[in-house]
Amino acid sequence: MRTESYQQFAVVKNDQASLFEGELNRRIKELRGKSPQVKFDGLTAYISYIENNTIPESIGDEYELSGVCFRCEQCPHFRPVLKADGTPDNRISWGYCDNAPNDLGRTYKDSRACDRLFEEIREGRIGLCFRG
Repeated sequence: MRTESYQQFAVVKNDQASLFEGELNRRIKELRGKSPQVKFDGLTAYISYIENNTIPESIGDEYELSGVCFRCEQCPHFRPVLKADGTPDNRISWGYCDNAPNDLGRTYKDSRACDRLFEEIREGRIGLCFRG
């Protein structure tokens, strides 16, 4: 995912000081997370601020922007390390996956799931169930 930033401007103007002050404070509050900077010319305020635009670069990024984020351990392709009795060894923070980004075929449980999972969800090959 990448983010583009660009500068934007807003102008607040009023002939009455009390109305000007209220409008300026309202606009500054609206823009508080965007690094607003104000310059004055009498009862005119020029507000410059930074607007950020997040651009998805993969299908996983698209899902994450909509609030859906999966970890490798939640994927059906993830295979945890097993103990001698065949149960997952929860002391180990990694597991196996054929889609792992390294030659060892290992990935961390809490790594963001790769695009293969999201592609299979989109294609309907993997279904999701919600637990109540």
